[in-house]
Amino acid sequence: MWRSTGPRAASGRFWAIVLGAAAGLFLLGFLIGWFAKPTDKKTSVSPHEDMKAAFMAEMKAENIKQFLYNFTQLPHLAGTKENLHLAQQVQAEWKEFGLDSVQLVHYDVLLSYPDDTKPNYISIIDEHGNEIFNTSLSEPPPPGYEAVRDVVPPYSAFSAQGMPEGELVYVNYGRTEDFFKLEREMGINCTGKIVIARYGKIFRGNKVKNAELAGAKGVILYSDPADYCAPGTDPYPNGWNLPGGGAQRGNVLNLNGAGDPLTPGYPAKEYTYRLDKASGVGLPKIPVHPIGYHDAESLLRNMGGYAPPHSSWKGNLNVSYNVGPGFTTNYSTRSVKMHIHSHNEITRIYNVIGTIRGTVEPDRYVILGGHRDSWVFGGIDPQSGAAVVHEIVRSFGKLRRKGWRPRRTVIFASWDAEEFGLLGSTEWAEENAKVLQARGVAYINADSSIEGNYTLRVDCTPLMYRLVYSLTKEIPSPDEGFEGKSLYESWYKKNPSSEYKEVPRINKLGSGNDFEVFFQRLGIASGRARYSKNWNVEKYSSYPVYHSVYETYEIVERFYDPTFKNHLTVAQVRGGLVFELANSVVLPFDCRDYASAVSNYAHIIYNLSRNHEEELATYSVSFDALFSAVKNFTEVAASFHERLQQIDINNLIAVRSLNDQLMFLERAFIDPLGLPGRPFYRHVIFAPSSHNKYAGESFPGIYDAMFDIKNKADQHEAWEEVKRQISIAAFTVQAAAGTLKEV
Repeated sequence: MWRSTGPRAASGRFWAIVLGAAAGLFLLGFLIGWFAKPTDKKTSVSPHEDMKAAFMAEMKAENIKQFLYNFTQLPHLAGTKENLHLAQQVQAEWKEFGLDSVQLVHYDVLLSYPDDTKPNYISIIDEHGNEIFNTSLSEPPPPGYEAVRDVVPPYSAFSAQGMPEGELVYVNYGRTEDFFKLEREMGINCTGKIVIARYGKIFRGNKVKNAELAGAKGVILYSDPADYCAPGTDPYPNGWNLPGGGAQRGNVLNLNGAGDPLTPGYPAKEYTYRLDKASGVGLPKIPVHPIGYHDAESLLRNMGGYAPPHSSWKGNLNVSYNVGPGFTTNYSTRSVKMHIHSHNEITRIYNVIGTIRGTVEPDRYVILGGHRDSWVFGGIDPQSGAAVVHEIVRSFGKLRRKGWRPRRTVIFASWDAEEFGLLGSTEWAEENAKVLQARGVAYINADSSIEGNYTLRVDCTPLMYRLVYSLTKEIPSPDEGFEGKSLYESWYKKNPSSEYKEVPRINKLGSGNDFEVFFQRLGIASGRARYSKNWNVEKYSSYPVYHSVYETYEIVERFYDPTFKNHLTVAQVRGGLVFELANSVVLPFDCRDYASAVSNYAHIIYNLSRNHEEELATYSVSFDALFSAVKNFTEVAASFHERLQQIDINNLIAVRSLNDQLMFLERAFIDPLGLPGRPFYRHVIFAPSSHNKYAGESFPGIYDAMFDIKNKADQHEAWEEVKRQISIAAFTVQAAAGTLKEV
């Protein structure tokens, strides 16, 4: 039949045509998509590279210079209103730069200040009790700063109060080996004496601890020209050396990672239980005071007693460097008296915490942190670092305002009270420990950007070696003679590694800075970078004007980095590390480098033990279990890396799973019980040296158990402890290997 079946039939034909057309279009789209799809995975990350290039190009040396100037016009001592005002300024500017949120976070911690009405000083006393010489009460101000108020005079923060009087003993650098030399070889007893030690080589708190253990009743610290004056350079303001009236402030605590001395392990909030002020963690029990080399010369000029045991005990002052005790015969009735009236008080401090929320993984945190508090103007420490952080934040904020966000959340921190024992960073990490342990990917530290102008210096976890090397190959070198070359090339040429072939040197993380709690306590992968001096040639300690009133904007602008090109390079390294860690689909960690490092450290500690071959045999000490664990870890790390190469980066669950294994690897080296006598240092592979907080030690539990073991009273007990530490290390390395196995 020809007749229509009505409206329903027409409707059916219409839908058949529509569906057919849709199917055709779908097929056409599928084919176009199929042939157009990228064959190389790398093309899918080009937006990442584009944004990284924009981020790096946004940072400008001129901005860093201006920020440094702004941050250094007044002193910013922790706990003062000036440092709160700077925190509020940083908070306002970070908000303006475009961060999602910026908070001030406060804690109430124990700080230490001199007494305004009773100044600290040291005297030489004659037989009648008269003060015939007194040390300076303050440093002569640098030009242009004469009218600045609230410059805290040189003092040793957390020194005990007291006015001890006694004979003087010169103890060189006050190191463990210096006291061994005095006591064991020279028969000099420091009990009841006042010791004078020169700054340098080790953390000042370790010097004070050593003096206490030796029975001293007071410590005088001074800066010797041998350690704080570079040859051929004038004192500031004509050069960058320390003037004779300059002195190094600094804390003399032995906190071993505890944070606020009154609230060890817990954040110093209003509700927190506090120890009694007198029984705080790490507080010295004897008075301590720092002086300049002009005053030191007056104290050391007439030293009697023993001659210095070795030429290495002599500095560059025009004195004999006799050890003492006491003065020469003509002056033997004279003594030295300390007048120390500093006091400790609970004071409010403020961190600035800024955040850019991540898109894909907002619950994974990459942290960039550096401190804001300074002893005086902080021209180098910390403001050369704080100015770089400010410019990195500005650059991130500019991208954020244009609509970009990182894959992971980035947290920026301006820490308070670092100079008083890393208090701001430690209290914040204590308050947020549960979240940080679960979500912390990495921490990049940003204290002083420069301590010299020779080449880059990097300290970091082995997980970051490969990232640091690849990043520095992309950054132009700022060094003369390396125009058109990469930072990697100048760094490698000037400071090649002694451990690994054909790469620049990277140092172990020690302490003395704000990464400590993140790395040593929580096991969050950490790193730091700055421009440094030529350590092979420039033998002076740190940089000459360290922690003195002469650390000004002008010393940086005139002598250290006039064009601020090194500051910019450090900004690109620190900022580039944060960018890659926050934005790479697969975390840029390489566990094979950790395997190489652990293997290297195991051989080093084993070779150290071979100085005691007889005892190793007598007490059945074996490193076999440790070497077996290292071998297993190395194999598992290699197979994990192979798996990583095969990953489908579009499979978000697979990527997340492998990233978590990488993120938690550092955590796997944490021992919840901590190191013996140092419960807040929990990393089994790395810890600050027990003899120098600034230096890193590998396999610290084993190292400390073997240190000076020949002089331990009970040899059996001593070697049993070595065996216990080897077993802890072996277990930890084996357990870490387990975390990298295929799930």
